[in-house]
Amino acid sequence: MAFVFSSTSLVRSETSEKLLFEKNSLYQYISVVEDTVKKERYVRNQKRDYAQGGILVNAPDKLLFEFTQLVFISLAFLDREPKDVLFVGLGAGAMPKYFNKYYPDGMAEIAEIDPDMVSVARKYFFFKENERVKVHAEDGRIFIKRSKKKYDMIFLDAYQNDYIPFHLTTTEFLREVKSKLKEDGVVVSNITSPFRNKLFDSMVMTYREVFPHVYLFKGKKSANFVFVATAGSRKKDRDTIVARAEKVQELKKFDIDLPDIASRYAYSSEYAYEAAKVLTDDFAPVNLYRFQKSGAP
Repeated sequence: MAFVFSSTSLVRSETSEKLLFEKNSLYQYISVVEDTVKKERYVRNQKRDYAQGGILVNAPDKLLFEFTQLVFISLAFLDREPKDVLFVGLGAGAMPKYFNKYYPDGMAEIAEIDPDMVSVARKYFFFKENERVKVHAEDGRIFIKRSKKKYDMIFLDAYQNDYIPFHLTTTEFLREVKSKLKEDGVVVSNITSPFRNKLFDSMVMTYREVFPHVYLFKGKKSANFVFVATAGSRKKDRDTIVARAEKVQELKKFDIDLPDIASRYAYSSEYAYEAAKVLTDDFAPVNLYRFQKSGAP
């Protein structure tokens, strides 16, 4: 479940947004809000103007937010159709639903720690399980550690409020993830920008510590990046990624522009990673940075 800043103004929020549901679950605060003017529905995990997932009410199968579109650039790194994929984090369920629409023969599993979030996705966001879409109400790291299955693709999109839980950021976790990939498998992770995420550089370095190749793609409208990490030895250049994206786009007829997303490749030289610390189970100060940002003592 990703963290996305919504540009909705507070004035319009008061007049056009309708609260459909709210609850303090065991893990987080959850609310469902519908913008009656834009005909959009959002799931939020803070009592602020942020959305962590959502849908177009009149077109619930489309991907509303840019980050949910960006992650599918990972298909350009796979030289085959994905048969087994894992989503860590459910949110509104938009990404597993989209995958199932275009790859109905593939198997999509979702690890979501919060059962209340699963209920919300089902009731308010048209998310449905079927024989090819299965939800496991379990912490993503525990699920991956126990899984005996290997996947073509693993999507990491688990957020708690506006940060990724620390145990899903470390080298130890990413090594577990890597071990559950099929040959030439792909990991894709939604990460908020350096502007909002003080651990951005450390996250890049941590992925580089574990995976031979890491690629970054930058959103045009949102403050989101996508990290694509591959376990195989072959490195892909920009032209190869764009060409593969064009091929997948032509084959699948997506309603998103995969070649355009491929063109957003962000060179790693744009960022100063050298001074960043690699995150481990013994050094993952995510919560510390979060409190510093909020000014808490």
